[in-house]
Amino acid sequence: MQSTDQRILRLIEVLILQNKVNREIDFCRDIGILPQTVSKIRKGINHFTVSHIETICIKYNVNANWLFGRDKKVFNMSGSIEIEDFLQ
Repeated sequence: MQSTDQRILRLIEVLILQNKVNREIDFCRDIGILPQTVSKIRKGINHFTVSHIETICIKYNVNANWLFGRDKKVFNMSGSIEIEDFLQ
């Protein structure tokens, strides 16, 4: 699985914990994918696309640099949380 996919899957968990989405299915609906697609991403069959990433960044104010491993701040705002590098 690609590291960007792993980060987005972790992001879904963070969004649920922060009550920005209620469930994974709500996240899927918000970015325009089917829940089955997330299942395929977890299995390494599919990947999040550039379009998905763009939508995620706009909809949830996510720092694209974090998604690509270039920054520790998850969101584009002051006081944004940092998630430990869970990919290592």
